Amino acid sequence: MRATLARIRTGIVAGAAVLAAGITLTTLPTSSAQAAPAGVLRTLDWEAAADRTIPGAAPQGFIKQWTNGNGPELVGSPTRDGSSAARFQLDVGDPLVSNGKRTEISQPDNQTLNAERWYGFSINLPSSWAYDTSAEIVSQWHQCDSGCPGGSPPLALLTDEGRWKVDFRGEMIDLGAYATAKWTDWAFHVKWRTDGSGLLDVWRDGAKVLTRTGATHDGGPRSPYFKFGIYKWDWNKGTATRTSQRVMYYDSLRIGDAQATFDDVNPGRGGTTPGSCTGQKQTPIGAFANTTEAINPPAQAIDDNLATRWSGQGFGAALTVDLGSARSVCGTSVAWHMGDQRWNDYTVYTSTDNVNYTKAWEGRSSGTTTAPETVQFPQGARNARYVKIAFWQNPQNDWASITEAQIIG
Repeated sequence: MRATLARIRTGIVAGAAVLAAGITLTTLPTSSAQAAPAGVLRTLDWEAAADRTIPGAAPQGFIKQWTNGNGPELVGSPTRDGSSAARFQLDVGDPLVSNGKRTEISQPDNQTLNAERWYGFSINLPSSWAYDTSAEIVSQWHQCDSGCPGGSPPLALLTDEGRWKVDFRGEMIDLGAYATAKWTDWAFHVKWRTDGSGLLDVWRDGAKVLTRTGATHDGGPRSPYFKFGIYKWDWNKGTATRTSQRVMYYDSLRIGDAQATFDDVNPGRGGTTPGSCTGQKQTPIGAFANTTEAINPPAQAIDDNLATRWSGQGFGAALTVDLGSARSVCGTSVAWHMGDQRWNDYTVYTSTDNVNYTKAWEGRSSGTTTAPETVQFPQGARNARYVKIAFWQNPQNDWASITEAQIIG
């Protein structure tokens, strides 16, 4: 019987995903043989054979900006996802490249005027990333090279005096202390404009940390182009600061256009997040369901009140909790109405986009308590914005009734 239920559940979920998507998925020639979301122009996660060109050359569509002896190279650890990441190293004694001390990979200067772009990537600063009063750029967006105003890039991500900082058109914005020996996920959404219609949004580890509106660059016939790696201008004369070497790791780069979304470029999109569970409750922004009894709506399952509930009737009745943005989640804590009188079979699914869901846990409540019962995902923490709790059966009727649904990070 349970095997039959499992086959039915698999068919329902797979069919619903296809119908909800309503699109034909295509694979980018440079991706790691995974379907690319609509709007994603380029994936560079170092998994595709065609992208394994460093240190000899830049991947297809990018430009090499490093010296032959000390450029980026592929490593098997640490990685943000998959089997490979890029290791960047810059030494104070390295020759100048493009008039600066840098080891970078660059887009060409051919970006469309007034482009809208999404950029997602992850950076790991190893424990050797010592405190320095001299800043370095680790990702930047450069003004076009001809027919453009000169000067500094209009947008850059830096480390400086132990902090993450964004330099936006000369405004230095502190985004908090950095931590070493861990991956930090970044997403940038930019409408490249010279008038008031421009936009800059920045996310760090799934949480929005910056918004600016208005002009996002100073002009020219094209939009700024993206560069990533290490650039340390205070070393241009060959003099060391408090450190003489910088090493960092870079992974999970995705670049999207106006059709893309945060979830499309987020480095943690549906993947496993390294680390252990903290046990902290993740605060949702709302909940919805595929079936609802009018007097027991979904909001009553996330109101911290065991006296209220969501109820929905039928095989596959599902409550979905919306966390507002992708976060690291590792389990659920669910309290069932009349949970001390009957068990409930259910499955937990997670998603970053409310279209593609992955099973995280499946089982049965105890049937002995009305208090929340906590389960952890057996494969560890994962990134998700949406957590779906799908009911299959209980021994009394075909009603799913949840008094509280908490998501655990």
